[in-house]
Amino acid sequence: MTGKSINNLPEYFLSVFIARHVHQHFKTFTFSMEDTVKAICASEEIDEALISRPGKVDIVVRSQRTGNIRHIIKLKRSYNVEGHIADIVRLAEFAVAAPAGHPLERNFMVMMAAASESASEARWGRMCELIRNQFNDKITLICTPISLDEEMLSTREGRTNDKPLMGEVWEVRYER
Repeated sequence: MTGKSINNLPEYFLSVFIARHVHQHFKTFTFSMEDTVKAICASEEIDEALISRPGKVDIVVRSQRTGNIRHIIKLKRSYNVEGHIADIVRLAEFAVAAPAGHPLERNFMVMMAAASESASEARWGRMCELIRNQFNDKITLICTPISLDEEMLSTREGRTNDKPLMGEVWEVRYER
């Protein structure tokens, strides 16, 4: 449609694409975008001081019937490990800070990038070790690859141009 790959468009396109896809399969969910950490904490009665980084969350999944927050989703269009660490930590902080049994004990990061399987595996090991050390085995990370069309190539300028795109969904879950 645009002649550019999803990782070469503003993140908003990825947000809309994901929200639309999820809504096709889960009709009971609705979405909001770019909600602030402050608003999420106020809505769910979470102590904002327990979340180390202020800012915004890309997608907030809500119950269509009640409007209550079910999950938060962070989106990434690259394999920048440092940025991912900060986002995974914030998702984990929400999971830990949520009241017992609250759906926010499970949150997600969706990543689309031109990267190799070996880069993914190296990143996976580093993230798991960091989260295990910071949260004392109370957070489980689950990485699920997303099947993409083999002919879907990155249109980003630079070293990833014309490389195949990979996708992953990272589940960040608190284990009480």
